Amino acid sequence: MYNVGFGDCYCLRDRKKSLLVDFGTNNSRIEGRPRREIFDLIISDLSTIECKNLLLTHFHMDHLSGLLYMMKNKDSSFDFGKIYLPDVFSEEKMSRTLVLLLLADLVKDSCLPSRQVSLFALIDALLERQTQTVELLGRGKIFEEKYQALWPDAYVTQRETNEVYDLLKEKFPEIMDVLLDFAEKLRQIIWSMTDKGKVLLENNQKNIRAYVYEREFRRIKALPEFKELLTWLNRNQVNLRQFKHKISIVFQNARDGELNLLFTGDVQPEHMQMIADNYDGKWPLYEHYWCIKVPHHGTQDHYFNFSGYEPENMMISNGIHFANSKTQSRELRTSPLYGGLFYIPDTHMYCSNCDCCDCYENGCSCKEADVISPSYYKDI
Repeated sequence: MYNVGFGDCYCLRDRKKSLLVDFGTNNSRIEGRPRREIFDLIISDLSTIECKNLLLTHFHMDHLSGLLYMMKNKDSSFDFGKIYLPDVFSEEKMSRTLVLLLLADLVKDSCLPSRQVSLFALIDALLERQTQTVELLGRGKIFEEKYQALWPDAYVTQRETNEVYDLLKEKFPEIMDVLLDFAEKLRQIIWSMTDKGKVLLENNQKNIRAYVYEREFRRIKALPEFKELLTWLNRNQVNLRQFKHKISIVFQNARDGELNLLFTGDVQPEHMQMIADNYDGKWPLYEHYWCIKVPHHGTQDHYFNFSGYEPENMMISNGIHFANSKTQSRELRTSPLYGGLFYIPDTHMYCSNCDCCDCYENGCSCKEADVISPSYYKDI
């Protein structure tokens, strides 16, 4: 578990290969050190691993900024064998969700330090590495021969997308058509990096990489209709940022055992409850977990009570977050409700930093707490 401030970065290692789960932060400095120094330390660790893959739970900068740094500043020796992404790219109808993801970074309440569009930045970085292989994960998909994705669910995502998309389409039909066409081209780029997509492109003899996407996106953002759409979204406080959480990958071990892991990314509380309820009757959670990574830095709005699963270890990656307002900063602190979980018998708690925890007063109050700060990683 790496200490990346307000961000996520984990490495699951075994004797055969390793899986990096997310790699990013929203902080410019971590424990008083420039972000790039922490990134370089982590990349140095990864350079010692020959067989390594990467899983990005979703497309927020605090989960992928390190990957962008790595891909744009390092040589090919740091390539991953495979990059796992949430499946919002395998079907044309998913382009609607991609439109909302593109817009999410451009509204004023996005909490981002810049106007960089994370989804577009990721695709741009992947295009730099023409040989990169991507695998898309959705509910039930087995990967790495040992893990199973529990979320996202394409059907649920599409249903929730349509509720918002249809409203915007009704009010701004022309610009939404332009964005949908652009999103479809981005979808095809990612799809072309998968094994199935490569075969289809070869059969259809298409060359989608020749499209000047960055220039096209700048042209779209300069359109008066686009600016009018953004103004309306900001004025009406439409929460598009949640759609990045709605597609966040959740996964566990494919087979029940002693060392069960549950990684939750930034999954929405209502979706985590659906997973816990085994809403489709196909893939239940296990009765016991060796280790659980709690959703979204342990914040109040993503709180979920995991005590019923008797976790031996729990992980919260959090750090001081300098948001756009005091209210946002408070909302991004670790929830005091997790304090009760810290006292589950035989449960060990790992967190990044006490300074952003609402349970912290005159020292860490968690039973057998293990705070990473000021170190940059912890072996569990």
